[in-house]
Amino acid sequence: MNSDSDREVSIFTQALKVAPQERNDFLDKACGADAELRGKVEALLGAHERLGNFLEEPPGGITDA
Repeated sequence: MNSDSDREVSIFTQALKVAPQERNDFLDKACGADAELRGKVEALLGAHERLGNFLEEPPGGITDA
């Protein structure tokens, strides 16, 4: 990874640890005036929220044998 994507991933993972109602303030500080960086981090957060915890639950109809 390059340093830009490393920074995106770092901010994203830190943002996951921040309460959702406090994320805007966190992103203001973490991204500063870099609107492109903030947009990328917000896109990662949005994708994460849409995916939810699909890996933690088995697909419907599948049970342990």
